[in-house]
Amino acid sequence: MSYKGEMQFVAENSTGCNISLEPPAFMGGSGKAPNPIDYLVTALGGCIGFKTIMDISGKGFKLDSFSMKINGTKSKSPSRLFDKLHLIVTLSGDVDDLTVAETIENAVMHTCPIAAMFRETMEITWEHNIIE
Repeated sequence: MSYKGEMQFVAENSTGCNISLEPPAFMGGSGKAPNPIDYLVTALGGCIGFKTIMDISGKGFKLDSFSMKINGTKSKSPSRLFDKLHLIVTLSGDVDDLTVAETIENAVMHTCPIAAMFRETMEITWEHNIIE
């Protein structure tokens, strides 16, 4: 990770991709780059999204769209960021409700290592909506 000045940092990951980050605006960031907490929550969404789509596709279903919104309940404890995260998954395609429900649960509870890390300190809940 390299400091670029004015509270801007650039990290290079293992594949050579550069990732800009900065602190939140109340800590001196400009609001032009994500902060570390943004990346953590994004990593959770990405991991669950990847696992869900891979598992649904692996069962022979075809998705036309997939989106996820993550809402968090902030913790009052200074050592914890959130008490709870709630995922709202919206998707469409040739898929049934039971398959979607089981696949998301499996991703959150068993196959996503980011979710496992988050579950150590907070509750993760979810819901899904299948749109026509």
